[in-house]
Amino acid sequence: MDLFMKRRYFSLLALGLVLMSAVSAIAENPRFGPYEAIEINPDVIRGVKVDDENRIWLLLNPKYKEKELVLRISNRKGAGYRDFENGKKELISPANQGKRAHAWTDWLRTEAAYVEYWMDGRKVLHLKKVE
Repeated sequence: MDLFMKRRYFSLLALGLVLMSAVSAIAENPRFGPYEAIEINPDVIRGVKVDDENRIWLLLNPKYKEKELVLRISNRKGAGYRDFENGKKELISPANQGKRAHAWTDWLRTEAAYVEYWMDGRKVLHLKKVE
């Protein structure tokens, strides 16, 4: 292959990579009922479902089933957190509460536009209400 063909090949390859990254950036986030996942850690969160009563359920990777989940809600992205019905800004699903492997977690029902799930100080799921 001569120099001209090599340059053309690498230019086309680079263009293909740019187009692939643009398409993946445009791709929609996964939807779960009226929510869209704007951030999800697939190593921790194996599944999300929203039932007919708008309860949000999580399916955790079994290696994280004994970890504490901290939930926070807000009305706008980046806004301060709202209080839950118990008057606190965090709702905690305690560690070591005997969650079964490959089973759905405790459910949450909220009218908040944004729902965040945290584990060990890291956000593992961020949902946005789109409907």
